[in-house]
Amino acid sequence: MSRQMERQVVANGLRLHLLEWGGGAPPLLLLHGGSAHAHWWDWLAPLLAPKFRLVAPDWRGHGDSAWAEPPAYATTDYVDDLAALMQVLALPPPVLVGHSMGGHNALVFAASHPTALRAVVVIDIEPEYSPAVIQFLSRLADKPGREFNSLDEAVEQFRLLPRETFAPPERLRALARESFRRAQRGTWSGKLDRRTLRRSPVNAWSRLAEIECPVLIVRAANSFVLPREVAERMAAACPHGRFVEVSDTYHHVMLDNPAALATVIETFMNEVPE
Repeated sequence: MSRQMERQVVANGLRLHLLEWGGGAPPLLLLHGGSAHAHWWDWLAPLLAPKFRLVAPDWRGHGDSAWAEPPAYATTDYVDDLAALMQVLALPPPVLVGHSMGGHNALVFAASHPTALRAVVVIDIEPEYSPAVIQFLSRLADKPGREFNSLDEAVEQFRLLPRETFAPPERLRALARESFRRAQRGTWSGKLDRRTLRRSPVNAWSRLAEIECPVLIVRAANSFVLPREVAERMAAACPHGRFVEVSDTYHHVMLDNPAALATVIETFMNEVPE
């Protein structure tokens, strides 16, 4: 699979790295989760590219985007970046497709900018972070990132978080090869700024009623992250919400079953008013 274009833009004062596919309308902004990067979408995007323009940014501190100095990785920082990116790209009202942290950011953006979007797809994330999750991520942030003597060694040690997946090994290896960079001293380490793990999330439960555009809540059928009853409650709390599950998936839906996720998104888009 090949991506159509790769480029850098400056938005909200930071250099952001983008991948782009397709060229149709409406545009879909693909928003990856925490500790991930834009290449998480490499297996979904080609399935949607014939019908849509797809733009996948690396969030600040992730992938090949710049790190924030001093560190600024709250939900509001990501939402501000997204608003600035949409302005830089001069996009008509897009559809936000967000996975995990990207889905949480999409919900907050949609509530804060009720007329700016055509629709939102939220993949396998709740509207709030539990204190236990915030503490767990903070403990990870305190641990130094691992360094490896070669890219092959780094790829061999690469693991998803959560680890459960149906993705084939060759897909994970391809993803891993995009997840590390070589330092000047010759070792390889992850591209992630580990300070992004210190989350300052927004509790979006009370704001779901403010979202004016259609919202699709997507749950991984085997999710440990989003209970079914919570997903159904999220959809009911949105004025134009609906809920669907994707089979044969754990949390990383776009890696586990990209074909089924593409079908879900296309079906939803066929029902969204222009």
